Amino acid sequence: MRIREQDFFHGAALTRIVEHQSFKALNKADDRYGHYLINADTRIFVKYRSNEDSPWQFNFTASELEGIREDLEAGARVFLCLVCGETTICALDSEEIATLIDIGSPTQQRISVEVRQVRGSMWISGSIGNLDRSIPHNAFPNKLFQTL
Repeated sequence: MRIREQDFFHGAALTRIVEHQSFKALNKADDRYGHYLINADTRIFVKYRSNEDSPWQFNFTASELEGIREDLEAGARVFLCLVCGETTICALDSEEIATLIDIGSPTQQRISVEVRQVRGSMWISGSIGNLDRSIPHNAFPNKLFQTL
């Protein structure tokens, strides 16, 4: 089977996850590409953009929004893991997701990740709002393993 570009970018996120000291297991969550189950209690959706320069624009189809919504309604811990070229990975938790996009929308939604200065943190905006604080680059993958 041919290796696809998305496999390399998803691999960057998954490698960082499996190397974390709290990692125990990685499984496919369902048949959606990029939807994984970490340690039996955390669901992640991995998306990537291959461009090297900020900002990185991530679009979410109605089907992808439905998957996120289903996981949240089932009570799962849910994260979006946005691979930004070869530069960084941005992890967004369910509260941040709800600030940025309308997961109940029947239309496409978007999230933009921007690094405003060299070595600066990530600033995130979405279809319905913006985060009021930046996210440091080193938040991933630790954020996925923090206890509530």
